[in-house]
Amino acid sequence: MADPQGAGAAPEERYELQLQPGQTIWAKDLTLENLEWLGRGGNGSVFRMVVASGKLKGLIVAVKFLEVLGDRQRVDRFNQEIAILQDADHPHIIEVLSTGEFAIPPRALPFFVMEYQPRNMERELRGHAHGLHPDLVLPLCLQMASALVYLHSRDIIHRDLKPSNILFDGSNVKLADFGIAALGDRSGLRLVGTKPGQKLAPHFYMSPEQWNWWKGRSTERPGKASDIFQLGLIMYRMLTGFTPNTVPRWDEKRQPPPVDQIRDLDGSLVNDLVGIIREMLSVTPQERPIAERLQDRLFVVFRAYSSHFIALYGTRPGGEF
Repeated sequence: MADPQGAGAAPEERYELQLQPGQTIWAKDLTLENLEWLGRGGNGSVFRMVVASGKLKGLIVAVKFLEVLGDRQRVDRFNQEIAILQDADHPHIIEVLSTGEFAIPPRALPFFVMEYQPRNMERELRGHAHGLHPDLVLPLCLQMASALVYLHSRDIIHRDLKPSNILFDGSNVKLADFGIAALGDRSGLRLVGTKPGQKLAPHFYMSPEQWNWWKGRSTERPGKASDIFQLGLIMYRMLTGFTPNTVPRWDEKRQPPPVDQIRDLDGSLVNDLVGIIREMLSVTPQERPIAERLQDRLFVVFRAYSSHFIALYGTRPGGEF
């Protein structure tokens, strides 16, 4: 195997794992063969692999490695992400299949094995500059709302909802990447703290309260309403291809709140969805619908157009993109 440390990396702190095609990796209860490197984020790399033995033999999976070992908080958050996903039992939240460690003496890189989804919303939206068809947006939004209801009922706040963290197979959504998720007292999982001012999400999908907390203007940590705001931005981009708060400078009057940037669009279904999104993008967290209320309203819209969807999916099974 090539030298795992990247140029300029601090010894035993930052690794850049390189695996050869066909190289074998052993998880706790799975034998894996590497297929290809998928990408690297701030904390580590993800590889596409195949299960080489056992009852899951032939299954394609994604394997996420932690490559930053010198920061205790990052290690704790990686373990927290594993705990959240292992504890979760919902069809629209990515499933963890196993865990393990890859030895690079004198250290070992922890990893977890999760179901593989070849597509994510960010990549799909880049190919649809004017957004997706609303007939496809609404079912996907219902699934995301269902996942949020489940998480929030367990006192888990994702905090990093963005298109690249929404995986899907063309009709079924999977929320992924819980690396900076927040846990409430009732979650039943061990709470990992966040350093004051730590960045919580990419600028394009920050809620106003995330922005203010990150900038040190507020001591109140972003709550569940922040997930609703982020999902509202995603839904609007799915409909239009446009991100309404590309420069979230909430304290400058010349920057209008995102709700004021939403454009009226043609079509009854679209207008019904935009009306919901307007409330989700309220600058005031208390004015946004809670996850259960959001799910109910989306379902009302879905039922209102149920005959339309039945006709649509009767001729186009699965609603593939």
